[in-house]
Amino acid sequence: MQAATKSVTSLSDDKPLSYGFFVFWSVAVWAVATLILRIWGQMFFIPESNLSMGASFLFSALFLPPLVYVLFRWQKVQPDQRGEALIYLTIPSMLLDVVTTYFFAPLFPNLPTSAACAFGAWLLWGYAIILITGACLPSRRST
Repeated sequence: MQAATKSVTSLSDDKPLSYGFFVFWSVAVWAVATLILRIWGQMFFIPESNLSMGASFLFSALFLPPLVYVLFRWQKVQPDQRGEALIYLTIPSMLLDVVTTYFFAPLFPNLPTSAACAFGAWLLWGYAIILITGACLPSRRST
């Protein structure tokens, strides 16, 4: 079985990209967000309230870019590695969110079923923020 890293041959001094690192963080952030929404979602995820939903979207816009930045810096992701890093950072949690969206009512009993559309929009927003952030980070090579 092949190791969970890949060497980029175009730049010999590049650190291999750790797939497992990004998969771990993808699942960890998904699990924490899902748990928070399941336990306390009714306190802040209120589709009828523009203020509540605006705050949820704003929180994602403020929290996710620094997270992506830190993860990419921690792993010294080079510009030519960003696409792969973003795939391994987003796809695992996107696949898990297929389940949370499909089984919205039983997984989030504290939220009204009418919140499912807002939940889907919020998920798409978050993944778009992650992908845009990762793709648009400044091209600074590590030394």
